[in-house]
Amino acid sequence: MSKKVTIAIEKRENPNSRSSKQLRKQGFLPASISSKGKDSISVAVKRDEIVKSLSKYGRNYLFNLDLEGKENITAMVKNMYYSPINRDLITIDFQQISLDEEIKINLDVRLVGREAVEFKKMLVMLQMDQIPVSGLPQNIPDYLEIDVTDLDADDRITIADVKFPEGITPEEEADKIVLTISRPKGGAGQAEGAEAESDSESEEGEAEASAE
Repeated sequence: MSKKVTIAIEKRENPNSRSSKQLRKQGFLPASISSKGKDSISVAVKRDEIVKSLSKYGRNYLFNLDLEGKENITAMVKNMYYSPINRDLITIDFQQISLDEEIKINLDVRLVGREAVEFKKMLVMLQMDQIPVSGLPQNIPDYLEIDVTDLDADDRITIADVKFPEGITPEEEADKIVLTISRPKGGAGQAEGAEAESDSESEEGEAEASAE
């Protein structure tokens, strides 16, 4: 993730809830930029532009925030806040970063081969949908991929089994369980037995009907 996408931002003076509502009506989102050892600054960003970038690149991407053409700030998304009514993005927080300093971040877990496990009448029990990691910002991936295609009942994946990109270190113990594979309660054998018993009863019923 060495590339950056540029987003134009404008500085806000005397931000408050009333001005934030007005901003949203004009197609902007209120936002803030936090920096280590400095006070955060309030800014405004075009809603369509940031939503499009987040959809295309993800929240772990590096953003070059162009502050009115006067200053460029390298940042990542820290928090996003949504409306409880329609789930629209209403506020966003950025964190200014240095490409020379490691950061800590939670990465989403994405599964590959889940359909293959479910085809075998088993379940993937995800214990961690995010894994905390540390690394230089430009090395942070969008997500972590775990292949469960060949797993069987009672198999498990721990932090030690996850393949992390070069330069990325997990912030969890190696033996912490990420996911397990299990059978539904009763197991496939019991379900098949019940099905066979049902078929047998059906055949007996048909035989009795014929005899009558």
